Amino acid sequence: MNVRYEKKQALTFIGFHTEIRPEEGYQKCPEFWDREYNTKYAHLWQTMKPETPVEAAILENGIGMYAICVDAEGGFSYWVAGLYRGGDVPEGLELYTFPASTWAVFTAKGPIPQSLQALNTEVWQKWFPNEGQKHHANGMATLEVYSAGDPQSPDYECGIWVPVKD
Repeated sequence: MNVRYEKKQALTFIGFHTEIRPEEGYQKCPEFWDREYNTKYAHLWQTMKPETPVEAAILENGIGMYAICVDAEGGFSYWVAGLYRGGDVPEGLELYTFPASTWAVFTAKGPIPQSLQALNTEVWQKWFPNEGQKHHANGMATLEVYSAGDPQSPDYECGIWVPVKD
């Protein structure tokens, strides 16, 4: 597992979320993507013609290029998100801001969700107990980063970013 550290300005995201219990994450996160994103909005990537304010926000902000995991009581909030570029926040979408910070950046290659879930396990079972607890910042919120392309390709790249203390 390789890690690199990058400084970033504050990052604000726009998206929608659900609450998930930790032991159900590897099942419920992909289900949430399928039910609330892929099924509802797949046509957008074919037509590129939004029909609602939410669909316009999805296209304008690249909602689906990121996921946010935020610890919550009894589980975590899981967001399907995009980098907020300003403008209206339609009903059903919310904003989430990470303050300026340094990030531990981890990358994976391969079809998702398997490659991302394997990376997630490695980050939290290897890096975090040994290095991450000394540096973790901003509560327990992390970012999943997705690239463009076929998420089922063996060459697909994705990553996990963890904010750390300087």
